[in-house]
Amino acid sequence: MIDMRSLFSQHDYQSVVQKFKESSCDWSVFQDIHKRISNNRCPICEVELNTKPNTPYSSTIDHFRPKAQGMYEGLKCEPRNYILMCGLCNERYKKSKFPLFDESKRAFNAKNIGDVQDEEPLLINPIEEDPLDFFELSFRQTDRGGILELKRNPQKIEKDKNDYAYQRTQEMIKLFGLGNCHKDIHPKEEVMIEDTAISVQECRIDILTKHYTTFIELAKAVNDKNKKAFALIMSNKNRKKEFEQYGFYQFIMKKQFRIL
Repeated sequence: MIDMRSLFSQHDYQSVVQKFKESSCDWSVFQDIHKRISNNRCPICEVELNTKPNTPYSSTIDHFRPKAQGMYEGLKCEPRNYILMCGLCNERYKKSKFPLFDESKRAFNAKNIGDVQDEEPLLINPIEEDPLDFFELSFRQTDRGGILELKRNPQKIEKDKNDYAYQRTQEMIKLFGLGNCHKDIHPKEEVMIEDTAISVQECRIDILTKHYTTFIELAKAVNDKNKKAFALIMSNKNRKKEFEQYGFYQFIMKKQFRIL
């Protein structure tokens, strides 16, 4: 996951908000500034975004608190309720889900972002919170090869199933298919995106395998305290630039990962 908290402090953020209001809530005006902060990657699964509409990894702007099913209709034009996602995270995984720790606290009649402060959502918004506070990376092998998963950060969050923070990490991993892959290695169903059948599953083996391939060499160099190997990897300017596009890079630099 990518830390997006610098969004609101961008020098042109307020001008984008003004343009949004003048456009009668045209969500597309947020695309450029969100993509700039995320380095053109989905803040949730970190896949690189493309510009072709209605494809699995196209850039979309989603309502973090959904307006569908009469849930948060009063927030449909609230700028702070928008979040960048790839098409697959948005349309296949999140959809209109927004679970709470305590359902009785749901603010159905919210008119602004201040009305939902007491809700205790189970989903983590990287625009408001640092993913490093919740997760660590896990590099491990499966019968499909190496994968990079998100796991609970054991240094900050206890393994207590009744704890709010614990439930949040588990809900994010489960909802977006970013971990627990030992329980889920086979495709679950096919969905149609732009007239193309896409095999999807609760655990996103394909993208997690790609992330493993990208980062395992760097992670091993850091894990083994191999300064020579680390320096050699980072001396390649193109590779260094690629690493820095990811939120995963910050996890590795802060040594919040395990190689199993």
